[in-house]
Amino acid sequence: MRVTLEPHFTGPAEAGIPSSKSLGHRALIAAALAEGTSFLYGLGMSKDIEATMNAMKTFGAVFEQQGDLLAVHGCGGKLYADTAIDCCESGSTLRFLIPLAALDGTETRFSGQGRLMKRPLDVYEKIFAEQNLPFEQSEEGVRLCGPLKAGVYTVDGNISSQFISGLLFALPLLDGDSEIRIKEPFESASYVTLTLETLKAAGIRIGQEGLTFRVPGNQTYRPVRLTVDGDDSQAAFFAGLALTARIPVSVHGISHESKQPDHVIFSLLKDFGARISETEDGYLVCPEEIKAIHADLSDCPDLGPVLFALAGTAEGTSVFTGCGRLRIKESDRIAAMQEELAKLGVRLEAEDDTVYVTGTESIQGGVTLDGHNDHRIVMALSVLAACAQKPVSIEGAQAVNKSYPGFFSDLEKTGMEVTYD
Repeated sequence: MRVTLEPHFTGPAEAGIPSSKSLGHRALIAAALAEGTSFLYGLGMSKDIEATMNAMKTFGAVFEQQGDLLAVHGCGGKLYADTAIDCCESGSTLRFLIPLAALDGTETRFSGQGRLMKRPLDVYEKIFAEQNLPFEQSEEGVRLCGPLKAGVYTVDGNISSQFISGLLFALPLLDGDSEIRIKEPFESASYVTLTLETLKAAGIRIGQEGLTFRVPGNQTYRPVRLTVDGDDSQAAFFAGLALTARIPVSVHGISHESKQPDHVIFSLLKDFGARISETEDGYLVCPEEIKAIHADLSDCPDLGPVLFALAGTAEGTSVFTGCGRLRIKESDRIAAMQEELAKLGVRLEAEDDTVYVTGTESIQGGVTLDGHNDHRIVMALSVLAACAQKPVSIEGAQAVNKSYPGFFSDLEKTGMEVTYD
């Protein structure tokens, strides 16, 4: 699908933000593992969330939608894995569920789409090798067989936190006690905190001493009743729109107490020069002159594309460190943004894990951009199109369905004219 975007902003705008995908995955897994019925409120649907739901169905969970409420009848930790699980393009689904699939001796095959099966799984490959268990990854999928054994797991901290979270979900169900020892540096630690809070709500006990997590075995997940907060990573696009469209934007559905790593977007927007104030259920972002910033993205890599886009309109050169993991997402997000920003007259340069973006006074537009089959690339470019002098088209815009199916509908409500082809 191609969309053509043309700004027609006339005044202040509002945007209701969907529920957090990060929190949604975690809540679904905990509820599906519980013994009894859990209730999840406000869980928004997307391709990634549907992938986790479908996978947990193969483990024996049953889902019942009741309006805004999702009732989850859990499997009680007794997983009846199918021989094949399709993760679509969801890295969270794949990495969270591999340890769960390996709790018994059943062979399981994971499949996926896009770049998913090319994304690194070295952490699990090493763990399975150490325990003399089969683990094979190819472009067709992943084949593995358990059972995992209780014990000490040593994991590099500078890789995706999803590996650590996957172990934290599974190890409490083993017969013996385990430890997860994290080797410094520990990046994306805040995402592990989200997992620990979800586990605590489900009655799972995890001890932590510095970079060591102590996981007692023989535990049972209890039912949860959770409200899934709004997604700070999605709020970033509409909050950033205030700076490119030059209009005040109110983002609704965002908790002021959010512990999501991407909540830092509001602090970063202040660094860019925005005026931000709290509202009853979110934030009001008002535009000011945009100036270059320095930011470390090691704990919030998903913000990279939208921050690069905003930096393209800022005065001076913005410097972003800790960007290495952007290269192994749905696309190489550094290369993708470099290619597309160049079409809009913005220079992006990269050196190791550092990205430099030099802003331009005017975004001319009148070009067709490539979304690189990456939801965050498409949404970031859409935000930048808000200040283009001529319409901007984006090929592959359907990629937003991965995390935010209603993105363009919500964007239209702010004053952006969206034409679909």
